[in-house]
Amino acid sequence: MKVYGIDFSSAPSKKKPIMVAECWLRGSVLESCSNNELSLSRFHSIESLDLFEEFLSQRGPWIGGFDLPFSMPRDLIEYFGWPSRWDIFTRFYCSLDKEVIKNFFIKWCSTKNYGEKFAYRSTDRASKSSPAMRWVNPPVAWMTHAGIERIRKAGLIFPAHQKNFNPMQEQKNINRSMMGDCNFNSRLAFEVYPALTARVVSTKSYKNDDKNKDSSVRVMIRKNIVKYLRYGKAGMSTKLKSSLELQNRMIMDCKGDYLDAAICALQAAEVIKMKNFGLPKNLDPLEGWIALS
Repeated sequence: MKVYGIDFSSAPSKKKPIMVAECWLRGSVLESCSNNELSLSRFHSIESLDLFEEFLSQRGPWIGGFDLPFSMPRDLIEYFGWPSRWDIFTRFYCSLDKEVIKNFFIKWCSTKNYGEKFAYRSTDRASKSSPAMRWVNPPVAWMTHAGIERIRKAGLIFPAHQKNFNPMQEQKNINRSMMGDCNFNSRLAFEVYPALTARVVSTKSYKNDDKNKDSSVRVMIRKNIVKYLRYGKAGMSTKLKSSLELQNRMIMDCKGDYLDAAICALQAAEVIKMKNFGLPKNLDPLEGWIALS
């Protein structure tokens, strides 16, 4: 089964592209204790949103782990009377000008006490990620604005947002496809967060966009993260298999784009083996869920 890890950028360019790790998952997704192996084939740099749409148009079957929020907090959505059905909300949200959205967010924050400015999804708190509505440092709200409607319009399946989705049946279909059945062509999209896995190895910073701020300590942390991924010791049973060249690329990239993309793919590969794809029973399909939270 082909698995992609997508380290997303809201304004991709040659300097800061969307980084994609292309991988192949071996084994069976029906055996929860199986030692599956994810083989990293190559990295792709996507330097525009038009090229990102072209990437999304690829035929299935494949699984994608996308590092961007798929939605906003329910409290925020209901406060402003925005559509509360997820697919309608994404279309509405992405149709708004960013300056308009920013003004909505500032209005929300102005009504809150210090330290309680942002609204959080349940999954933001569970994963200790930045709130999905944050528009600076990091601007994840703009990642949602640039990416989610493009992904949805490409026809991908969103297990955390589609009420009629059957994870058990989908696992069986994925397994049949991995065993050689060519009748399965679904494309599944999971929201992922690389820091969840990186923190298992180290709570210290492992990347910086400024090459001058890279250090031997950060290089060593990235090297340890890659080592843990290879041996299945980063909180996931799925092991990452890659060439020395690709390992070195992940280790020496100060921005962490290559490493994050590989982690995104691993998290997507790991979650499809889990019961109900790791989604909680009380899941709110409007907010969605970050894999492995």
